[in-house]
Amino acid sequence: MKRNKISKQQLAAGLTAGAIVAGASNNGPVFGNISGNSGKLAILGGDPVAKNKVWPKWPYVDDKVVDSIVKTTKSGLWCRIDIANGTVKTFEQEYAKLMGTKFCVATGSGTQALSTCVEALGIGPGDEVITSPYTDMSGTFG
Repeated sequence: MKRNKISKQQLAAGLTAGAIVAGASNNGPVFGNISGNSGKLAILGGDPVAKNKVWPKWPYVDDKVVDSIVKTTKSGLWCRIDIANGTVKTFEQEYAKLMGTKFCVATGSGTQALSTCVEALGIGPGDEVITSPYTDMSGTFG
């Protein structure tokens, strides 16, 4: 098989141009709601996946929330591995219900979230993953 040598910038430009053309032509892949006017993204007049969804105000804070945070902090059990039905597990179950999904896995950082995604997708040695060249420099500059 002949391989074309292109730079990362050329690849990104080609993928971006392809995505724009696919979006403009309304012939791109459809994910989520496949009923009704599903040939378009919701922002372009198609049916939204979550119709009439009422999102909670954020951040929501009341005495119950504060008490819950204090209780969890004082318990020292901040990880879902530590106990079977602690506050983290309860949060995951409630958040999954809120999002209308079967499961939710809480993570403590973006790195943990990405590692969880890699595991869930079955990505392993020899697989290629194309990602952003940028990273979070949190804490680096004081």
